[in-house]
Amino acid sequence: MRNDNKQFGLAYLGLSEAGDYLAQHDGRVLGVVGFGHRATVAHTPVWVDIPVLGGLGTSVEVWTSNAPVEPLAYQGLVGASDGNVLFASLSLEQRAGETLEMLATQAYTGIFDFIDHHDYPNLLRVWHYFPKINDDENGLERYRGFNIGRHTAFVASGRGIGAENVPAASALGSDSGALTIYFIAGKQPGKALENPRQISAYRYPKLFGPRSPIFARAMSATLGGQYCCLVSGTASIVGYETLHRGDAEKQAAETLLNIRILLQQIPHYNAAQGHMSLKVYLRHAGDLDMVRSKVQAEFGMACEAVYLHSNICRSDLLLEIEGAYFIDAR
Repeated sequence: MRNDNKQFGLAYLGLSEAGDYLAQHDGRVLGVVGFGHRATVAHTPVWVDIPVLGGLGTSVEVWTSNAPVEPLAYQGLVGASDGNVLFASLSLEQRAGETLEMLATQAYTGIFDFIDHHDYPNLLRVWHYFPKINDDENGLERYRGFNIGRHTAFVASGRGIGAENVPAASALGSDSGALTIYFIAGKQPGKALENPRQISAYRYPKLFGPRSPIFARAMSATLGGQYCCLVSGTASIVGYETLHRGDAEKQAAETLLNIRILLQQIPHYNAAQGHMSLKVYLRHAGDLDMVRSKVQAEFGMACEAVYLHSNICRSDLLLEIEGAYFIDAR
């Protein structure tokens, strides 16, 4: 089940089907992201160097609108909007003498300038990818340095760090390349959702770095006549602690339980009527068959999922799952 021309939504496509899909949605494509092997695709995707598992080689993520879209640009950032929501991206190469912390501050300063300039002030969902996510940089894990830089930009922009102000988000390790970020922002704010089994990420103790990650567990909004729940990267974490270190099967079960509990916070959630799309990140490619079988058992064969080989933001996490749930808002 994929969203047609009358719907706001998301599709994960193989390279062979991406061309036709993009042609069918011509004039209504908000954004395109490519994973895996680079290839010629319409709309010039944002490319992320993360291998696609399952023999596909390339996966294309396409966000479409129910309304005509127009291009947007400002201070080097580019994107598109449909009058209610915008999609945009940026890539920043890390040069000699720069830290990821510095790059994160620069990126988020640009993002806030972009969405404020175009009057889409509400960040709904942000995706971050950068290499060596668990490596040390100046005595601090790169992901933790990234969190400091993001926090600096939030404070400098005057945005609060709490339930009313933070987007859904994820941060994964790429094999190479720049700090690559893409995001969705809205004219109207969404509603943040939290998981009662977990401490809100922006309230993590300093055990996880000088500054906490800034994201909600999920963000809900009504877009294009559909209720959408954008689920952040979710893993085997209860409270703020990683569970089942070294056991991918138990981590997969715990991750899926966290997603199940999170979806139960949605007033409109109906597993039988809505549509779920997932991105599943695996630290070890050999866990693919096991994790895929658990995902299919949880969500059914109709669930659209792409599996990627990536390092996770915590070195003791073996997998992470993000999602987007759609149901007719009526």
